[in-house]
Amino acid sequence: MIPLLDEHASGLVGSDPAPSYMAMGSATGRPAPSNVTDGRFFGDDTWTSLVAAMPMEANTAETAARVAAVFFCVSIIAEAVGSLALEFKDDDGIRDDFPLANVLAYEPNHLQTGAEFWAAMAFTCVLRGEAFAEPTVGVDGLEIWPLSPLRTTANWGERSMSVDYASETGMRRLLPQELFWFTGLADGGLRPLVPWKQAKGAIDFQLALEVGSRAFFRNDRRPSGIVTTEQKLTDESAGRLATGVAAWKKGGTPVFEQGVKYTAVGSNNTDAQLHELFAQRTLEMGRYWRIPRSMIGDEGGNAGNNEQDTRSFVNWALRPLTRRMEQAITVRMIPPELRLQKVRAKFNLDSMLRGDSATQWKNAVLARTAGILSVNTIGTQWFGQPKIKEAWADDPRAALNSNRAADTATGGETSPQDKVE
Repeated sequence: MIPLLDEHASGLVGSDPAPSYMAMGSATGRPAPSNVTDGRFFGDDTWTSLVAAMPMEANTAETAARVAAVFFCVSIIAEAVGSLALEFKDDDGIRDDFPLANVLAYEPNHLQTGAEFWAAMAFTCVLRGEAFAEPTVGVDGLEIWPLSPLRTTANWGERSMSVDYASETGMRRLLPQELFWFTGLADGGLRPLVPWKQAKGAIDFQLALEVGSRAFFRNDRRPSGIVTTEQKLTDESAGRLATGVAAWKKGGTPVFEQGVKYTAVGSNNTDAQLHELFAQRTLEMGRYWRIPRSMIGDEGGNAGNNEQDTRSFVNWALRPLTRRMEQAITVRMIPPELRLQKVRAKFNLDSMLRGDSATQWKNAVLARTAGILSVNTIGTQWFGQPKIKEAWADDPRAALNSNRAADTATGGETSPQDKVE
């Protein structure tokens, strides 16, 4: 079918070929149909370019981390790891008598503290499944620098591994003996699974939901709609209608005549169930990273049982990761002579497992009464109190500070530590 001359001419000027309810006469110069169904305050090209710039699919870890639920799940685990005390122990207790202990716990390098370094490493591992750092010798001794995941490519073989790192001076290949690293869960091989890729379907859904919800909220401010009429419009009427539509697109109020009607098109946020969709997708993200429901703000979670939720968070989200990190530090960072002395790394999760203040005090009384922990152990490690420089304070078998002299029923003596010379 050969197109008519006016059809061909309208195609050259970019006319929208979609059908319109606005009748078109045979006269030339009649305005082309205008797409006004988005209620926009600016032109079609501007809005189209903005929508095109919004990510609709998670193709990189950075795009995935821009989703609020993903960033929350990953960052809460990473920040929790960074807040934990890194300790070194042997069979006799705390060991902090070697320089490496201070480096790893407090100053891995001269630009990062221990909390910053371990939080950054944990964030990378929780999001990407692997985290790498390079131990080096600096002016002040041993330093350990994290490797940017954007510049790192891990080559996992059947029984081998190497890392290609694009440093500022050029490409380098690092072997396992030159690296410190830890990984997440793997599927029967050396190569770890990539958490954000495992959750890619849910992340893409969330991205599409965020882009779509922007349009819904805009439509609530200025509803979409179409202009219709059952009458044939004259050239003059069509011109006035086009002028009114142009004013409406700029935020003005058009005046329609000759039976022209405006019909709203769209759905409000309540009918679209955006709130329910966001809550459901956020809960789905929490499942991927094993975050308790109450911690992600889900109304169905038991927000009152904070102690149980904290325990679940520690057991299923923190403990598996910190266990891998502890063993990686012990095997890949601690010298063999210290490992022979059974020195091992440990992230102290005890404070998170002891619950609220009342529960901590109750547990302290139970531990002291049972003769398991000494006064100094409880005071210094649990509550940050200064050490009591007395021999009995280090002995968990020391008599309890019961102050029996005040007990008139038994007439007992004051405990030795209560006697005043």
